[in-house]
Amino acid sequence: MLITQEKTKNPEDPRVVRTRRLLVDALNELMGEKSFDAITVSEIATRATLNRVTFYAHFQDKYALLEYDLSNRVQSQLQATLDDHPQLSEDSVHALLAFVCSFLENAERHCPPPRGQMQGLMEKLLKQHIYEVLLDELQHHPAYKTKSNKAGSPSVQQTAMVTAWAIYGAAFQWSQQDKRQPVAQFTPEVLPLITANLAPYLEPRTNKAAPQRVAAGRGPSALLGASLRFAFSFS
Repeated sequence: MLITQEKTKNPEDPRVVRTRRLLVDALNELMGEKSFDAITVSEIATRATLNRVTFYAHFQDKYALLEYDLSNRVQSQLQATLDDHPQLSEDSVHALLAFVCSFLENAERHCPPPRGQMQGLMEKLLKQHIYEVLLDELQHHPAYKTKSNKAGSPSVQQTAMVTAWAIYGAAFQWSQQDKRQPVAQFTPEVLPLITANLAPYLEPRTNKAAPQRVAAGRGPSALLGASLRFAFSFS
């Protein structure tokens, strides 16, 4: 978590923005050269042409810096994704799934293993931000009052949580495959499984792709089942 000094700083102060940008850039440069676990605060400060005192005036440790950077990246990229899909629909859920696949793939390309706690942090932030987006959409949907008053129906919080976990879990499982399907092929296959519990809230997709055949035992049901087990194991 970020330390008290960091929280009390004005994030719009040009000096604060510049310092944090230097630290973030330094961290990303170093992560292109070695694993995150091998990077030290001293290396980050030196690469940023700052000193350790300045670093600790903004962040508690390198994990707080990483969380700050990843959270900003997830938020900005997620917003860019949703700008093209302002209404909750199969298209917007498809876009969320493709976004997570792309985010995980880019992280793998940029950051050499082992990624250690970085992997867990990415999972936490992606699930959290997707959950918040989905929850907001569900709570403002015309079907919300009808569903919320129906006995035995899952709450919108439960619906948003399970959907966020399923999106992340499916994308993560895809990212672990030795021979990955193209994202454009993978996402339409698992989308119906992810959107099943969102049916009362969704507009249909405007451009549905025909499902592709996959090898036995590696189809969308197998992938999503493994994904959900993975997601729940980290809850």
